[in-house]
Amino acid sequence: MGRKHKHLIEQIADWDNLIAAHRLARRGKRDRSEVIRYEARLWEELAALQMELLHGTYQPGRYREFTIYEPKRRLIMALPYRDRVAQHAIAAVCAPIWDRAMIDDAFACRPGKGTHYGADRVERWMREMDRSGHRFWVLKMDLSQFFPSIPHDLAKRVVRRKISCGPTLALLDRIIDSTAGPDEAAPVGIPVGNLTSQWVANLVGNEIDQWAKREMGLKRYGRYMDDMVVLTWSKEEALRIRAAFADKLAELGFVFSKTTVQPASRGVNLLGYRIWPHKRLLRKQSVVRMSRRLKRLQKLYGEGRVSLHEITQRVRSWIAHADHADSEGVKRRLLQGARFSAGGARDR
Repeated sequence: MGRKHKHLIEQIADWDNLIAAHRLARRGKRDRSEVIRYEARLWEELAALQMELLHGTYQPGRYREFTIYEPKRRLIMALPYRDRVAQHAIAAVCAPIWDRAMIDDAFACRPGKGTHYGADRVERWMREMDRSGHRFWVLKMDLSQFFPSIPHDLAKRVVRRKISCGPTLALLDRIIDSTAGPDEAAPVGIPVGNLTSQWVANLVGNEIDQWAKREMGLKRYGRYMDDMVVLTWSKEEALRIRAAFADKLAELGFVFSKTTVQPASRGVNLLGYRIWPHKRLLRKQSVVRMSRRLKRLQKLYGEGRVSLHEITQRVRSWIAHADHADSEGVKRRLLQGARFSAGGARDR
């Protein structure tokens, strides 16, 4: 089980930690009205939050709901700004503890990991297996409605693996239960959009990861939140592993949304790329989404609703993703045709 950490609430409520949490929460949002209002009363707001955290009276505010459609349709539940400050303060103390408990091949929402690290890791495994000269197989598994399917009792159980500070656990319990109805005996689902939800979901995934590595003995297994990939030497082995995963996931309350078993020669769709041992391409959906995004940005720019600075930031973000694939032709095709016009002026 290992060491459990006590006396964390004092670190979470530490004044310097709250200041740093506010700075993280406002990053990229300084011009928003709720942030401006909060900063106008910063010392009073942080002092009130500090007292609530220390005395155990903190309660999460009301969620604001909205839907996003890329890369897929998801309901996002956003907390008021003061609650986002609280979550950054919690994560600053608890996240390093949780991170150390995870396997190296869990790629999502962790310092030093991410999509590019995960894609590099899987490509390296494929090259290693390809050098043998033998055919090998890719098992890809996606979970159905991962965040909405997480039982609250499981969420509370996983945060306790490494933490024994009573006030901190009570605080995390209140956040986990903040979406539960008053009459729900066994609430299910944590909100997409919470910083703590990302960590709770990763800790739930860690239950699967530890089982996959320790009990199943899978050396070439990786996970990015609710997407899992395993490389095997045979189709029969891949099918056996898939059946074992289905049973394990059912124990935790999850089901597959989609699984594929195919020869590695066909590549693996993962993390926005299609990956082979010695080649990596952008997934078709990534290119289509960027094409649509550019057209929308052109329209918004023409209406004066977005600045060239904002457009540049979004395009650079996609280019950074594309640069990790063989994408020169795709980038040239998309970006050479992108022209932005406002007030009669034309910009490339």
